[in-house]
Amino acid sequence: MEENIKLEKIKKSCGAGEKLTTVFCIIAIVGCVMTLIAGFAVLNMGKRFDDQINALSEEGKIDVTDRIGSFRLLGFNLGDPTQIESDVPAIREALKDHPYSVEVSMLCFLSAFMTAIMAVLMKMAGSVFALIRKEESPFTDKVIKRVLIVMIVLSGIVFLTAGTGSGALCGVLTWVVYTILDYGKTLQIQSDETL
Repeated sequence: MEENIKLEKIKKSCGAGEKLTTVFCIIAIVGCVMTLIAGFAVLNMGKRFDDQINALSEEGKIDVTDRIGSFRLLGFNLGDPTQIESDVPAIREALKDHPYSVEVSMLCFLSAFMTAIMAVLMKMAGSVFALIRKEESPFTDKVIKRVLIVMIVLSGIVFLTAGTGSGALCGVLTWVVYTILDYGKTLQIQSDETL
């Protein structure tokens, strides 16, 4: 009887987790779309964007330079646009004509890519919560496999974005969670056999 109460609490918390990840997934999708639109808008403005940035800089409203020659725009240190190299003639010409718009649009596209990854991760995490909620026990092979896949993908993304140390920590965390779930599965099998 007590086992059923605990199982219901797990399912209820997984339902809440599923709703929360759905909300974060929607937020990430909206963020992705907005940053894509912003990136294309800035890139489309081209020289007009650079002229506005230069005018705001001259008025002292923004600072586009720092001591090492790179520029800082809206709190982002974007680097020196003269250091970007490309074999594509159109990109080289754009960097000569309107470097600020190219760099800001590149930042927007990078942000869109990162928010798209976050949306996928939230959807994957939500699928884990949904699966746990639907299964009779959170210690089934199906649940363990899905949790493992999500955590491996997350560890890989953390490794690529946050660095080796953080990625290794997530890898160890993945292994620990897997061993705990595997042990829970063993206990569940033993409990079912004694009934």
